[in-house]
Amino acid sequence: MHIGVDISLLRIAQAGVLTYHRSLLNHLVRAGRDCRFTLIDVLPLNPGRSMPPLAALGAPNVRVIRCPGIRRSYLSALPAFRDGIAHTVAAQIDHALDPIWALLARAEMGLELRGASRFVEVFHASDQLPFAPPGAAVVLTIHDLTTRRFPDMHVAENAALHATKERFARDRADRIIAVSEATRRDIVSELGIPPERVSVVYEAADARFRPHTPDETRTILERYDLAHGAYVLSVGTLEPRKNHVRLIEAYAMLHDRYAPAEHLPPLIIAGGNGWKYDAILAAPEQTGVAGFVRFLGRVPDDDLPALIAGSRVFVYPSLYEGFGLPPLEALACGVPVVVSHAASLPEVVGDAGLYCDPYDPHDIARQIAALLEDNDLALRLRYASVIRARQFSWERAARETLAVYAQARDERKARQR
Repeated sequence: MHIGVDISLLRIAQAGVLTYHRSLLNHLVRAGRDCRFTLIDVLPLNPGRSMPPLAALGAPNVRVIRCPGIRRSYLSALPAFRDGIAHTVAAQIDHALDPIWALLARAEMGLELRGASRFVEVFHASDQLPFAPPGAAVVLTIHDLTTRRFPDMHVAENAALHATKERFARDRADRIIAVSEATRRDIVSELGIPPERVSVVYEAADARFRPHTPDETRTILERYDLAHGAYVLSVGTLEPRKNHVRLIEAYAMLHDRYAPAEHLPPLIIAGGNGWKYDAILAAPEQTGVAGFVRFLGRVPDDDLPALIAGSRVFVYPSLYEGFGLPPLEALACGVPVVVSHAASLPEVVGDAGLYCDPYDPHDIARQIAALLEDNDLALRLRYASVIRARQFSWERAARETLAVYAQARDERKARQR
């Protein structure tokens, strides 16, 4: 089977989406040794950002094709037209030529993409490149429908991007991969896509996420002025859906409860700024715990396993998740977790964690306190966590994804007869 995959997203995506594409691709290439892979990198989608290291790019059954497109030239950028009336006139000419350049760019990229995917039997499209090669079956992964379920928690650019992807899923994709049963149900109910077109393929934690001893975490934790087992951790992009404000409110309730407050481990929040995050950053001061809550920003991938493994409790009270990779990574590290009972999170955590009502800070605080105060419960969940995490693997995800590819190819061939 000849498989095409858009890898442009690797230059753009962050957090869980980046982990999904990077991990899946590496394991796909290994699991599909009898397959040929054409990996298509569309440079204009994000010019200037480097491709992260990826073992799959050098595999013998892989060919990487980069589509450079055409570079836009601006008259107003030339030295002779940078100032005064000449610049104003040149800028007006540039603006008038915008539609023509856009048409030329689309036409050129269409030619490049058709050439790159000429012999592909199945193409795995992405958020950034909803492309259907002529004659090939198309597979698309949908991670969540958050912009539909919580439109007020997103900016217009996110909503537009997801709307384009959803139309492509409905009208062009032969098969759709959902990362959980909850997401599959949303796809069927929200997009009206027949359930037989949607397959569930679970994500997994990378092998780097495992229990660590204090000696193993010490070097990395010292960079953040942290000690093993002495902090409560939450990991996730700062955006409203992740529910950081209520988490901080819950922590403030615990702060009032513990006396002296020094007995309460600090709350550490790791994650880059997403959108609509001002209220999150302001919450510690507004709730009176500014000295006990720390934002680390986006943590390097190499530091994340030790940071998670060194935490005493991992909290993830998200309002909605398509899968929920950070809690699974915490489970793999043997850390007791508190998650919300929303969407896919019960599928991921099972009976290996505690659940909270994400809309009730009192309940979030109650579940965190249970793990801080009941050592027997925390120890039992540490053992259960590792066992639960082993039920998910990227090797399995790769095999199941290859099966979806084969099914999409065979169904398309049957329709063409």
